[in-house]
Amino acid sequence: MTAIGSHLRLAQMPLGNPFSKAKRRYAHLPANQQTNWWVIVGIVALLLSLLLVLRLYLQYKAVEKPYYELKGYRVADDDSLKAFLREGNNRRTLSQLSDFLNQSGVGDTTKIPNLLRQGSDWLDIKEPPFAMPPEEYWPNMVATLKLIRDEVVPVIGPVDIVSAFRTDDYNHKAGGSSKSKHKSFCGVDLVPRSNIGRKELVEELTNLHTRLGRDSNMGLGLYSGVRFHIDTCGFRRW
Repeated sequence: MTAIGSHLRLAQMPLGNPFSKAKRRYAHLPANQQTNWWVIVGIVALLLSLLLVLRLYLQYKAVEKPYYELKGYRVADDDSLKAFLREGNNRRTLSQLSDFLNQSGVGDTTKIPNLLRQGSDWLDIKEPPFAMPPEEYWPNMVATLKLIRDEVVPVIGPVDIVSAFRTDDYNHKAGGSSKSKHKSFCGVDLVPRSNIGRKELVEELTNLHTRLGRDSNMGLGLYSGVRFHIDTCGFRRW
């Protein structure tokens, strides 16, 4: 009966948390040994916390960002482009666009998929990063690419496209003009690859616009930083 009573008393005792159990277990130890044990517990808890933080950090780093940066602007990455090209007839249409621009003599100005970039703020406005320009707009881009290749690049060096064709929805959400030349596949926003400063960039582009703008029907827009706009669908500047 004594053994049975002991088991009943143990069964009725609250389980408590592991630290409470450990404290009761080592309560009979000398004070210095108890202190050492709590130091060990603290070190183990700290190590576990560090491991948890490290795991969360690695998980965060493992999440692929769908973009990379050009001069501080977010450009959708290759995986995003591949996903877009898998939709409908986009891959076939891109091939046709490439053939058209090559036959027009401007296929060497930029990688053709760059012309599908709607802009650098697609994540903010929740719009697709790429869009396919309708075929009837394709001729509009020929003169613009010629101007970029033959006049802009020799003055400021190679450039990258951060925005080309835009749908009506994208342009509206991005705060673009209702008459934006992006919508008709005539305008592009660019950034220089070199480290040219804004002052020099503005000076060179302004001189170019003064010299060739009217004859080439050039539109020039100068934005913050080193981002700028070029089109050949209306002589103007802003």
